[in-house]
Amino acid sequence: MASVSDGCRLALAFALAAWQLPVPAADWPMLGGGPERLHQSSDALSARAPARQWESSTGGKVHAGPVAGDGMVFIAGNDRRLSALDAKKGGVLWRFEAGGPISAEPVLADGLVIVAAKDGGVTALAAFDGKRRWQVKLGGGVVASPVVRDGRVYVGSVDQFLYALDARTGKEIWRYRAKDYKYGGIYAAPAADAARVYVGAKNGWLHAVLRADGKPAWQTELGSALYGAPALAGGRVYQGSYDRNVYALEAESGKILWRAELDDWPQGTPVPVGDMVYVCSRSGVLYALSAADGRIMWQMSLDGEVRHSPSVARNHFGVVATLDGRLVGINLERRRIVWEQKLGGGAYGGPAISDGGVLVVTQEGVVSVWR
Repeated sequence: MASVSDGCRLALAFALAAWQLPVPAADWPMLGGGPERLHQSSDALSARAPARQWESSTGGKVHAGPVAGDGMVFIAGNDRRLSALDAKKGGVLWRFEAGGPISAEPVLADGLVIVAAKDGGVTALAAFDGKRRWQVKLGGGVVASPVVRDGRVYVGSVDQFLYALDARTGKEIWRYRAKDYKYGGIYAAPAADAARVYVGAKNGWLHAVLRADGKPAWQTELGSALYGAPALAGGRVYQGSYDRNVYALEAESGKILWRAELDDWPQGTPVPVGDMVYVCSRSGVLYALSAADGRIMWQMSLDGEVRHSPSVARNHFGVVATLDGRLVGINLERRRIVWEQKLGGGAYGGPAISDGGVLVVTQEGVVSVWR
C-alpha cells in the first residue's frame, strides 16, 4: 500500500515539476534511451501488430537489451563480444571481444560506443568501425550499464565505487565510494541529471553524487537491495527495490515521498509517463501507479515472467518481452494488450524503440526488428 505525507504539498510540487520533464529520445543510445533512464521514445508506434523486418544472431548468450543510433544496433553478450549490426538489414558490421563477459548495455555517445565488462574493463570504440579509442581497468567487475552525460562516463563497480571518466580519453575524473558490506557493491546502473548522478547499492542505499566533483549530495536507505537503475523526472527519483516496493524520492534532498508495494520484485526501472508510473513485477504483472502519491491505479497480468522495464512510445503505447518468448504490445491509455508476437526465445533485456520500430534480443542472442 502506498503511504502519503502531506499530500497537498506533494501534489503541488509534482504539478510544478512536471514543466521540467526531460524530452525522450528518438534513438535508443543507452539503457532506458537516455541518461534519465526514462524508457521512453519520441517515436510513435502503431496499434496494429507489427511484422518482423529482419532477424539476425550474435551467436552467443545475451542478458542485456539492444541500443541503437547512427544507423546501427549494438548487442553486448555473455560470450564477451560486442556486435555492431546494420539497422536496416541486420548484417554484422564488426565485433569486439572484451576481457570478460558483458552483462549490460553499452552506451553510444558522440561517435563512440562504450562498453563495460565483468572483468572491470571499460572500453571506448569508434562506432563506425569498432577501432579501440581507449581502455581502462576499474578496481572491480561491472555488471550494470554505464551512463554518459555531457562528455563524462559514469559507471558503478562491484568494488563499491562509482567512477566518473572522461568520455574522450577514459581518464578518471573522480571516484565515489558507496560503502557496502563485504559482498556488496554497485550492481545497478546509474542515472544522471544536470547536477547529480544517482545509483543504488546492494545494501539498499540510494546515493546521489554531485557530478562536478564526486561529493555526496545525499544518501537514503530503502527497504532492500537495489539492482535496477533509477528514473529521473519532474524533480523526482523513482526506484524499485528487492523488498517489492517502488519508491519516489525528492531529487534535491533524497526525502522519500511515497512507496508502493507490488506482488513481486519490481523489474528494471519504473517508467514515469505523465501522471503515471509504469512498472513490471517479476511475476509478469504490469502496474500503473499514481505519480502523485503511489496509489495503484490499475494492473494487468502479462501471463509470463518479466525481467525488465516496459518501453513506452510517444503515443503511450508500451512494449514488453516476456521470458516465455512473447513480444507484447499494450495500449496504456486503454489498459489492454492489443497484440502479441512470438520471439522464439525469452528476453532478459528490455526492447528498444528506435526509427519507428521495436528492437529486441533474446537470451539466445537472436536480434529482431518489428515494424
